[in-house]
Amino acid sequence: MNEDGHRRALEELPASRAKLDPAADLRLYVEACHGMAIHAIAAGLLRRHGVDLDQHQGMTAALRGRGHVAAAGDLAEVEQIRTGRWYGRQGNGGLAHALDDLVRRLEEWSLG
Repeated sequence: MNEDGHRRALEELPASRAKLDPAADLRLYVEACHGMAIHAIAAGLLRRHGVDLDQHQGMTAALRGRGHVAAAGDLAEVEQIRTGRWYGRQGNGGLAHALDDLVRRLEEWSLG
């Protein structure tokens, strides 16, 4: 996928996420946020470095290795929340606000 494809996904996913109840549908809300974060990072790495990663594993390391420590930390936090929410019962509807903030910061980084 090219940068435009990732940017289109970033336009589509929020509309789908908006249909979810952040508390009742938290598991899917987290997945949507994770997808948004991955597309933001993919677009940003293409824009800034011409790097096209085929999978989300390794994105945090790719960011750190290129000096984007804050973005790497934000992505790592999204992934930690995702893992805890998908495989366990960590957190509640309050996580949605934290995820919104993290995704917003990653989108800002992506466009920077």
